[in-house]
Amino acid sequence: MKVIKSKEVDFYPSLINDYISGELNKNGIIDWDYSESQVLKNAKNRNFSKLQRQVLVSRLKVQYKTFQLSKAEEKSLSLLSEDTSYTITTGHQLNLLGGAQFFYTKILDVIRFSSKLSNTSEYNFVPIFWMATEDHDYEEISDVSLFGKKISCPGENRGPVGRIPRTYFIEFLREVESVLGSDDRFKEIKKEISESFNNNKTLAEITRSFVRSLFSEQGLLIIDGDDEILKKQFSKIAIQEVNNQTSYKAVNKQVLLLSNYKIQVKPRDINLFYIENNLRERILKTKVGFSTVNNSQNWTSNSFKDFAESNASSLSPNVLLRPLYQELILPNVAYIGGAGEISYWLELAPMFKDFEVQFPLPIVRTSYFVVAEKLVNWLENNGIESKELFGNKDKLLNDFIKSIGSSETSLEKEKKELEEFYKKLLKKAKSISTDLEKVVIGEEKRAFNALINVQKRFVNAEKKNHEQTILKLENIISKFFPNGVPMERVNSFIPLIVRGDFKFPENEYLFKGEIIIV
Repeated sequence: MKVIKSKEVDFYPSLINDYISGELNKNGIIDWDYSESQVLKNAKNRNFSKLQRQVLVSRLKVQYKTFQLSKAEEKSLSLLSEDTSYTITTGHQLNLLGGAQFFYTKILDVIRFSSKLSNTSEYNFVPIFWMATEDHDYEEISDVSLFGKKISCPGENRGPVGRIPRTYFIEFLREVESVLGSDDRFKEIKKEISESFNNNKTLAEITRSFVRSLFSEQGLLIIDGDDEILKKQFSKIAIQEVNNQTSYKAVNKQVLLLSNYKIQVKPRDINLFYIENNLRERILKTKVGFSTVNNSQNWTSNSFKDFAESNASSLSPNVLLRPLYQELILPNVAYIGGAGEISYWLELAPMFKDFEVQFPLPIVRTSYFVVAEKLVNWLENNGIESKELFGNKDKLLNDFIKSIGSSETSLEKEKKELEEFYKKLLKKAKSISTDLEKVVIGEEKRAFNALINVQKRFVNAEKKNHEQTILKLENIISKFFPNGVPMERVNSFIPLIVRGDFKFPENEYLFKGEIIIV
């Protein structure tokens, strides 16, 4: 295992680097510490009533009613009833079969961190996975890269993806089973996948079943926010949002403080949707009240209040209000997510204050690059540090060619000599006639271009001399970054979890922003 410090490589955006290093706190952009002790401080100050706990536990029991709970799940549900228990959460879209590797590892982060804090503090911490069942961008979740093969389930969807019926995925399931084949190593995972798709009615239920098959023995609880009873707690937020545009005003304050960074999400005037099974439309402010973007629903201020109180399940928070809804119904003290997720969480703190909901600590998940040991050894044997793979690919290849080359491909010396030559020639030309100045400058430009082309030929010839070695390095780079994207965001975790000899290292790296190569 190798550990790379994030500040040593160009991996996270500057906002995340400054968050991890403490610069955001130092500069007054945030008012909390990025530390484990902050999580415990959040637990000490977290207000969550007995009634809220009762509602949460009862709804989770309803959502789990078709499953035989593991002892670990029963324990987690029991702990949630106690006023000294809190949650640590992560969430994700309903990617088919979980999607890429980081889906799995960030849930693992939540489980391990919850266990660590429970064992070392006076509180109990329950790991939670929040299913983003109300998202409607089906294209983003509709494929998985399994053993190097991209398996897609094309189609259209206009409503919440969690409500898509299982019949949508029949062909997808057949192709997955075909790719896994008859190898005994995949027998158990094939069974879990098949049961998840065949024994459930919607994508939300399929996802819960599949994630349970991975983590039920570790006490993870999976929650679906698309729940009529839970949504009733959200109705007051929705009413305040449409009447006052609270989130728009609050988030824009923070966006101004973050003006030196790339902004992840820009708030709309109203950050709510109206949903039905096959519909998810933005709610807009109009001259006379509010309406959906296509005018399928219209309200005055008073009628929206009545609608929200009696039809809360038809209202859906967008990406900015969803964290608020989550914190409203969970006794949460920390949220673990990727750099993109944490970037938009950092925009939200003022909004939580204005809605009078407590803000959890956003924590950057661990990034894992899983590669064969022989590839890491090859890099070391050829004098290449793993962190160099995170830099400019062309520079790495050119530097590598120079290091293994039998001749000097750099023509820097010749360039300086040429520059001196033309400097003298230009001086001489001026002394004869100013008309010659342009002639010499033109010839100098042509000479430098010719020298650059010669250097390129030198480099290409050197590449040809070491073609197989260069291809090896390029292949390793493509393993780490397939098509230029970090492997954890492309490759499925399934090939790793079916291996009997692989386990993600115990995580001691939260809060340090370190990247693990294993």
